[in-house]
Amino acid sequence: MNRFTVIFSDNAVVNLNSSIEWGLENWGEEATFQWYLEFRETILDLLGSFPRSQPIAPENSEFDVDVHQLIIGRYRVLFTIQKKTVVILHIRGLFSGNLS
Repeated sequence: MNRFTVIFSDNAVVNLNSSIEWGLENWGEEATFQWYLEFRETILDLLGSFPRSQPIAPENSEFDVDVHQLIIGRYRVLFTIQKKTVVILHIRGLFSGNLS
């Protein structure tokens, strides 16, 4: 099986950290940690194996490279594929326009 390396851009890390902070305030430490583990595992599993199976993002035309999206629960993970590397660009909340 072809494996892709998955990396998180600085912006995606900021997005994820904001969501974690929100979770800690609203769900508590245990629930937030469990959410983080499941969320990250889903990203690594799906995008590490089959990133091209995810659709092109609606805002793709705004970029010079193909931008795909992965929907996980209430989050959109925007990413691009560069040879054997998947670069996570943004993690956006579906409902609020941000992660909190």
